[in-house]
Amino acid sequence: MALPLKYHWRNLFVRRATTLLTVLVIATVVGALSWILCFSESLGASLSVASDAGKLIVIRRGSESESNSALTSEQFNRLSQVSGIAPAKDGQTSLASPELMVQVSLGRKRDGGKTAANIAVRGVTDAAFELHRNVKLVEGRPFSTGEPEVIVGLRASQQFEGLKMGEAVRLGSGAKRDFRIVGYFTADGGPLESEIWGYLPALSNAYNRQGYYSSAALRLVDPARAAEVIKQIGDPPIELEAATEAGYWQKQSTFFNLYRMIAWSLVAVIGLAAGFAVANTLYSMVAGRTREIAMLRTIGFGPRSILLGFVIEAVILSLLGGALGCAACAAWLSLAGNTKDMFGGRTFTTLAFEMHMTPMIVVVALSLVALIGVFGAIGPAFRAARTEVITALREA
Repeated sequence: MALPLKYHWRNLFVRRATTLLTVLVIATVVGALSWILCFSESLGASLSVASDAGKLIVIRRGSESESNSALTSEQFNRLSQVSGIAPAKDGQTSLASPELMVQVSLGRKRDGGKTAANIAVRGVTDAAFELHRNVKLVEGRPFSTGEPEVIVGLRASQQFEGLKMGEAVRLGSGAKRDFRIVGYFTADGGPLESEIWGYLPALSNAYNRQGYYSSAALRLVDPARAAEVIKQIGDPPIELEAATEAGYWQKQSTFFNLYRMIAWSLVAVIGLAAGFAVANTLYSMVAGRTREIAMLRTIGFGPRSILLGFVIEAVILSLLGGALGCAACAAWLSLAGNTKDMFGGRTFTTLAFEMHMTPMIVVVALSLVALIGVFGAIGPAFRAARTEVITALREA
């Protein structure tokens, strides 16, 4: 015979102060857990966008990223010898995009510019818009090839100051040249959406990088031949380093993975504290309900019913705290803003992304906190289930 659910619910409010404290501890754990789940899922979703199987990123051999790579125009021209590269629209050349990667420091909107971040500035030609198929202009117009103009990724414009339409952002060596912002673009929420794009020759002149590129992007005829093309690029006479877009960004995400590992370790420690808080609450309940447990045993409720009852109370307690923690996380994202940024350890630039509290995150967070409740209930529940009726009545 099982105890009614109403019985367990009422018991939680007999010791209001202890119950409230436990709920708040669990809410803190779930709030932190939900935030980390939002961070991990949103960052992972942003990086997963950069997984075009038909695109290769080419950098100098030995370089770790575009920002510390340098290709000469001669090295770029050698890429035309590679077989397996798709033709450009003109049908005369291969679809290859020479690109320059530099940075500009801009203040973050969330703290009024008190802290700054390095934003990627990419110099491109018309080939880039043909090659990077997910880049789409959503407001304004393309930059002019005859004027110092740029277009800005939508995520970058939301996260950093000084990137309003029509304003000028100071770029170039010593940040001495004004480039007018004439448009916003999206890239399906991927890394490119955290960048500023401008005309390659104009930015090369501003940064005194004439004759050099940071990288090249190539479009494959057949993505299945990626390994073969990468080998061609690595062998003489080209001798450059190439990777699929997914492979390139996987390397760049090492720093992000380390951050997530540290964050998960902290959640594990706090989760253990929550489990002990639940256990402490239930132990005090067992100590204060010895006579009640004995009476339940007397009227026919067996040890299994008593054990299950305390586990149910722990789960209810945990889910109350879990619901409060999820609500607190959602409120924080709404009030503080859900657009965040993360520094890339290899690229020296910042990736902006949006965090969202999805139904799946709520389900995962509540499932984990329910397990914490079960973990915390095991000891007290067994103690209650083993209570001897006669002994308990005498002690009471």
